[in-house]
Amino acid sequence: MAGATTPQAIDRERETRRHGPRKGASIRARGAIFRQPALIAFGGLAVAYLVLLQSYSWNQTATFDLIKALAHGQLNIDPYQLNTGDKAFYHGHWYSARAPGLAMFCLPFYALLKLLGFSAFAHGNPAQPHGNLMISFVGWWGNVAPALLILGLLWWFGERTAPPFGLAAAVAVGLGTLLLPLGTLLFTHTLACALAFLAFCLLFAERQGEARLRRLALAGLAAGYAATTEYPTFLLALLLIPYLLAHPQTDGLQRRARRLAAYLAGVVCGLTPLAVFNQLAFGSPLHVAYDNIPRQQQGFFGIRAPSLHVLITLLFSSRGLLTTSPLLALGCVGLWLLYRRGLRAELAVALGAAALFLTYNSGYWLPFGGASPGPRFLLPIVPFLALGLPAAFERWPLVGLALAAVSAFVLSSATVTHPLVGYETETVKWGRYLYDGNFQPTLASAFGLGRSFAAIWPFALGFLVAAAATLWRTAAGGKLDLGGRQLAWAAAITACWALFAAFAPTALGIDRWGIVQIAQAEGIPGLVRYARHFGADPLANLVAPPAGAAAVAVLAAAAIKRSRKGALAA
Repeated sequence: MAGATTPQAIDRERETRRHGPRKGASIRARGAIFRQPALIAFGGLAVAYLVLLQSYSWNQTATFDLIKALAHGQLNIDPYQLNTGDKAFYHGHWYSARAPGLAMFCLPFYALLKLLGFSAFAHGNPAQPHGNLMISFVGWWGNVAPALLILGLLWWFGERTAPPFGLAAAVAVGLGTLLLPLGTLLFTHTLACALAFLAFCLLFAERQGEARLRRLALAGLAAGYAATTEYPTFLLALLLIPYLLAHPQTDGLQRRARRLAAYLAGVVCGLTPLAVFNQLAFGSPLHVAYDNIPRQQQGFFGIRAPSLHVLITLLFSSRGLLTTSPLLALGCVGLWLLYRRGLRAELAVALGAAALFLTYNSGYWLPFGGASPGPRFLLPIVPFLALGLPAAFERWPLVGLALAAVSAFVLSSATVTHPLVGYETETVKWGRYLYDGNFQPTLASAFGLGRSFAAIWPFALGFLVAAAATLWRTAAGGKLDLGGRQLAWAAAITACWALFAAFAPTALGIDRWGIVQIAQAEGIPGLVRYARHFGADPLANLVAPPAGAAAVAVLAAAAIKRSRKGALAA
């Protein structure tokens, strides 16, 4: 019958109109690849994270020393302790001050690298002296893989709350928050953050479906091992208890008791490696290396009453969480959108995590934890604050793109130049090194290309691929409001950030508070005077390029959206 057709024929006709006629298996395969921008974006992220061979610090060498010790069947780091200050002396032996979870997690990978000859390649390599290139190689498993897990979970969450903006949120967090520099350094925070966020996502998935005790036990295991990796994440393990008990389909005391028991059993299993390590090393499952470090004995493991000045420094100094990553401020606004969509328990978890970590960190004796691109102890709350980003991108897409571009430029500049800054005014080096072409080594450096523009191109390539694929997916697939009001808001907010980041930390005395705190904690009275050598307004020379990048991203999104509309109309 003329005009009659089948549903399959209709689907084929729609595909032909959308993508053009199919011309063979190779074209079909190629089209399938390029219709998966998420895979391309995550591939770019992986390249950007993997190619960097960062400088090392006491924090990283303390973990690496413990890995080497465990590989030789030892718990103390006596043969290696001269290369780190993050150590504790107990009963005639030196021990790493780091929690043992990351070292245990990396031990099999370290053995595999040695078996494959990476240790011989690292020895004497010009990229890093003394064979410490192995720290970066071990970090492929210890920090890069967990960072990608966090981003994958954010993508998964975003696609369930505000599709198709989950990819935009994940890539923005991967390039524009503390996760980028810390995901390229062998610090304990990235793995602990990944495990704690995995525990939350498991509970979230369980709330959306049937109640399953097995999933609760797995969430508890992840939360427990997060605390084995970084002690303060035990706060998140506790915070998740009321969240799992408030399952909408579970009522009755007996059912709640079973749910709690399953979760706590997992937590205990996750904490068992820590207890065993402490028992073998110190003779008590509750004794940790921090017990033998004098400065950690002040208050409760170095934590005293929280300080408002310190809190402001953590958020708004030149290396403050929101100064370098204003994207997270938009994420906080997006959390309110989640609340309005009925995700009230998730809002409570996110705000509770932020409150707990900001309170404890603002009372810690060394809030930024020494050399760090930002408040590294706050990394575990970054994915929780980012839960609202997909909804915020959906509501204010051009504002989101602008703040993502700003945050990505600042944090990538810090990552590729000098991530381990010691205090606020030292952040001036980010701009100086960037303009001089003085970068951290990459895999290209390991093959003799130095530390200039000739070596940083693999990172830049991965960055641009991830950003371009995400921009295309968001602009072409999302329902973007490209009106004049959106453009005006994006321009105004970007300008406000630029003015604040350039001048406010100095003008308001926030940077000075941070330097005074470090000077008092470290016992260096001349630090404030020495820090003036770097000058006032340390980020002033860095704000123009990211502001320009924000403008380019917004205009590119508008152009892609219009071209997509024109193609569909044709």
